[in-house]
Amino acid sequence: MKKSKFNWGTGILITIIVFMTITIGTVIFLMSQDVDLVASDYYNKGIHHQEQIDRINRTNIMGNEVSINPENGFIRLVLPNSFAKKSLIGTIQFYRPSNSKKDFAVALSIDTIAQQLISTQNMDKGYWKVKLNFSHEAAEYYKESSFVIN
Repeated sequence: MKKSKFNWGTGILITIIVFMTITIGTVIFLMSQDVDLVASDYYNKGIHHQEQIDRINRTNIMGNEVSINPENGFIRLVLPNSFAKKSLIGTIQFYRPSNSKKDFAVALSIDTIAQQLISTQNMDKGYWKVKLNFSHEAAEYYKESSFVIN
């Protein structure tokens, strides 16, 4: 009876095959994972970061006159009364950190007392961020807030 020999060359070959199998398996697993970025155009936002800081500072000058508050089934957006009955252009973006597929945006449409109500009935429970962007007479503003829906 002839015994097969297990020499060092066979051991190296088995080690390389196991290493390659684990490496390819890891690459396939990692490539199949969802990657949710904070913003899809993060490079462009990075270039214009100073403009964003200027928007935030302009909004902070108004103090508590700009607010985003969760209430019973609604998000109440309040702007200064000086903006009532003026044409504002803007969006309210709702950002869900755990799942970017749930993100959505609403056009800014304030009433005569500079407020807007947005229903939270169709929103999932959990943590949300609200990003308000609006402009008036070439000046841009930005406010960010967060809340939890229980």
